[in-house]
Amino acid sequence: MIKAERLSRKYGEKQVLDGLELEVRPGETLAVTGESGCGKTTLLRILSGLDGDYEGEVYLKGRKARGLEPNERGTALVLQQPALWNHMTVEENILFSVKRRERRAARSRMEYICQRLEIGELLRRYPGEISGGQAKRVSLARALAAQKEILLLDEPLSNLDGGTKEKVLAFLEEEYAGHVTMVYVSHDEEEVERLACKVMKLSDARKDGR
Repeated sequence: MIKAERLSRKYGEKQVLDGLELEVRPGETLAVTGESGCGKTTLLRILSGLDGDYEGEVYLKGRKARGLEPNERGTALVLQQPALWNHMTVEENILFSVKRRERRAARSRMEYICQRLEIGELLRRYPGEISGGQAKRVSLARALAAQKEILLLDEPLSNLDGGTKEKVLAFLEEEYAGHVTMVYVSHDEEEVERLACKVMKLSDARKDGR
């Protein structure tokens, strides 16, 4: 489902990724761990199509990804910062990437996801009217509601209180781990242990994640 060959990325003189190799099969969850600045977020941005300034090759579902727009990749990305549209309600944010003709079916799916994430009462509010933890869950709901084949999640449970985090983690474990292909960035050992079938640690610029 995801393959990277000799993947490298530099920012000026700083080498962030250097010849990285990885392979994620359908339904697998690859957890990516490592210290800040080692390239975890950069990897997700490359896979999602937000960063095209790299060397090497990326393949998604057997297709070379270079040149594909983000909406052509079959991926949904959750960044550490929620990046919600402030002029849209929570509901509009969640359904933003869903095609208009699919909205009716997506709305039912959205309501279920929001109920599991405990944000159902927020649908008519705007991002400026909700907390940071709620915004984090709205961002996750947006990715899940889009029903993409590949989920790219960058610390999706950070800043959630213990009880809420456990409920969201249980939801991901029950309904997504083993069913949807995920690349999951996290520093949390419990999240990694419960969701991932393999782990890649980026401790320097060159790692092999096969």
